[in-house]
Amino acid sequence: MATACERRIVPSVILRVARSRIKDGHDVDVLDVVRQLTSQFGAIPGLRSARFGRAVQAEGWSLIAVTEWESLAAIQAVYGDGWAESTLLPGVEEFILETTVEHFEGTLEDVTAIVEAHVSEVAG
Repeated sequence: MATACERRIVPSVILRVARSRIKDGHDVDVLDVVRQLTSQFGAIPGLRSARFGRAVQAEGWSLIAVTEWESLAAIQAVYGDGWAESTLLPGVEEFILETTVEHFEGTLEDVTAIVEAHVSEVAG
């Protein structure tokens, strides 16, 4: 019988973290492309979720995307041979100075319900 800790391990989920530095004056252009493309996310096989954020730093704006995938094979099917280095989203390349991409194996089940229950308890 599996322990509680063993049951919470979810090795098949892959988190993809892409961070891109944006050319000066093009943060709005990048966000416009992201908004247009996110309407198509339901059609991407293997993509479970996507979150985006932007930050201003001394060297300018950057955009981060954290996506959750069913498997590494699903990422490879979407991004092809360049899956490990591919840019954030197609259509933003002309506005990007550099991109770094990292992939992580998910280690825990989704804890959203646990966090929301705790917030409700504290608030109520």
